[in-house]
Amino acid sequence: MALPEVRFFKARSGNSVAYVRQGEGPLVVCPSWWVSNAEKDWGHPSFRRFFARLGEAVTLVRYDRPGVGLSDPWPGGGSLEAEADLLDDLAAELAADRYGLFATSCGGPTAILHAARNPGRVDRICFYGTYAEGPAICPKPVQDAVVSAVEAHWGLGSRAMADIFFPDADRALLDAFARYQRDSAQAAVAAELLRLTYAMDARPFLDRVEAETLVIHRRGDRAIPFDCARALAAGLEGGRLIALEGRAHPPWVEGDEIAALANAFLRGHEVSSGPAPQVASGPAAAPDAEAARLDAGNRCLVIAGRRIGLTPLEFAVMREFTRLPNQVVTRDHLLETVWQRAFEGSNRVDAVIRGLRRKLGAYAPSIETVIGHGYRFLGWTREHRTKAEAHGKPGGH
Repeated sequence: MALPEVRFFKARSGNSVAYVRQGEGPLVVCPSWWVSNAEKDWGHPSFRRFFARLGEAVTLVRYDRPGVGLSDPWPGGGSLEAEADLLDDLAAELAADRYGLFATSCGGPTAILHAARNPGRVDRICFYGTYAEGPAICPKPVQDAVVSAVEAHWGLGSRAMADIFFPDADRALLDAFARYQRDSAQAAVAAELLRLTYAMDARPFLDRVEAETLVIHRRGDRAIPFDCARALAAGLEGGRLIALEGRAHPPWVEGDEIAALANAFLRGHEVSSGPAPQVASGPAAAPDAEAARLDAGNRCLVIAGRRIGLTPLEFAVMREFTRLPNQVVTRDHLLETVWQRAFEGSNRVDAVIRGLRRKLGAYAPSIETVIGHGYRFLGWTREHRTKAEAHGKPGGH
């Protein structure tokens, strides 16, 4: 996908602020998060995949706040009011009459105050991984320690932030995100914006938000605890909370479900807080397809009525297969969409496929190897008879 065109507008502070506008349809603006880069973000496969899906059938706008990315240097004097002023200025630049907001991370308080100021214009807000009360994110000594680490040594501080944002990531991804943060903002600016993240408190404005709202949050989020989401939803009139499993903070990490929920809500469709729907097996399913399926809600296989646990990587690969039935899925595609890194070599993919086939048991032929290209999901295809069946046991482990 081509890089969206980067544009600039002049904020009331006098700073030139970078933003990108992509897609066609109802307008959705993303209040800026801690550090970003309107140009470089799009080069990361997981980020691009998430925002491409979030932006389906809408016009999506995201921007770099002053001091980060492609915007002018940090002017100082950060506050919740200044953040909302910046969003007000962008809305004026876009000549927006009615629009929605997708507010993630520290963009939540900004969205709340902006919506309170513009009750007739902001019609829907989807909050993800965010909060209303910054001081409640973590105890003050912890806040001070994190800010001090960023301020004292940006190399160590950026790695500490990567560990918080991606608690289950491998070293390569952590190192890459640490470098990205350092490339996007200087240490002093990052520390000031982190202080602002902890200081912003939008609770006084919650009862003035007239927009329809949806709060989505991962239960294990280490950057913004789940209790912050619960308090945010409870403070909004008619607020709804959808809890998802997982510990990563950024929405673009295994973010297909988040993107689908947010996009549907922002386009005015009804969304459910119930279990995630099961992933369809596709048109090539065998006649006895009901005997095997991928249960996306519980992130496991179900074979002959028996649940078979999957690792996060096995689940993600199997979900990608079932999303693309009867299509050749290359190793490079899996590395980009599941691992979200272009690792050299394919042994990582092959090891996961071997594990999946063992767990599929009698349904191992569902995954076909296409020599020289990759793999193809054939629908839930069963062997004629296995040794396990001969002894009266179901396939799988």
